[in-house]
Amino acid sequence: MTTIYDIAREAGTSAMTVSRVLNGKSASAKTRVNVERVVRKYGYVPNTHAASLKNKKSSTIGVIIPDIANPVYPTGVRTMHDLLKTAGYHLILGITYGKAEDQIEALQMMRRERVAGLLLGTCEEEEHPDCDELIGEMIESGVPVVLTGRNRGGLKADQVTLDNVSGAWKATDYLLRTGRRRIAFIAGQKEVLAAQQRFEGYKKAFKAHKMEVDDRLVLFGEWTRASGRVQMEKILKSAVPCDAIFAGNDLLALGAMEALTAAGLEIPKDVAVAGFDDIELAGLVRPRLTTVAQPLEKIAATACRLLLDRISGREKGEPKEILFEPELIVRETA
Repeated sequence: MTTIYDIAREAGTSAMTVSRVLNGKSASAKTRVNVERVVRKYGYVPNTHAASLKNKKSSTIGVIIPDIANPVYPTGVRTMHDLLKTAGYHLILGITYGKAEDQIEALQMMRRERVAGLLLGTCEEEEHPDCDELIGEMIESGVPVVLTGRNRGGLKADQVTLDNVSGAWKATDYLLRTGRRRIAFIAGQKEVLAAQQRFEGYKKAFKAHKMEVDDRLVLFGEWTRASGRVQMEKILKSAVPCDAIFAGNDLLALGAMEALTAAGLEIPKDVAVAGFDDIELAGLVRPRLTTVAQPLEKIAATACRLLLDRISGREKGEPKEILFEPELIVRETA
């Protein structure tokens, strides 16, 4: 492979001067033109890993999420990408699909890539001590970590997240106030933090109205549209009375709506439906979906800026916890 010394030799200058040209620093116009000509001739690409080792400064940020196919995550990743790019950093993406072993693999990749910081927006089905150990080692080595989808679990990391309990309470309370009494709760994996917190908010609303939760109307599965349909079909086949559905995310709610429509039931006359997230599809389906909106761009931007401040040293001291309040968006399904 062509090296910076090969470029310098043919351009008739020093490797340091070539480095200055490549990094956009001062150099005479003649030298710049000559160096750029040789660079184009050989298709030279700077070795960023070598530069990071030499300067002890990485220009990459790691981002780990559960699933890029879930409409919630692309919005946050795009926001992070744009902010990082403006700050002079590149984004490396890892996807876990909710599995601890995949998160371990992603974390190991981030360590090999010597990322300057890590944005961890994932919460696995089951806590795994190896995950926390890897994250803890990164923090101890000076790599700042900001969590956006899980509890700290004793880690010295900043946390930027949504008040899931409040959001679920708002949706369930609204359904109860509109006269619904047999409200089902469907969600993804029971072990996932978001499912636990949203279930807690659901139960809190029932308690506030001095009502009991019917355990037969509580189901867990996957965070997908297909799972929402399956869970709704189970409720319909059980013949347990149900006049409303609160789904742990919008994909589940959309799947439940498909099952209700296939069964000949009218939404919201027969069964009201509320979701969580306010993805784009929520406002496009008919009837339009009532849901809990989380400020995805604000959460992503806040986490990203906090990480950059930790890297630069502008932010010091104990880990921060920043909690965002969700908003209930009432539409036609409820």
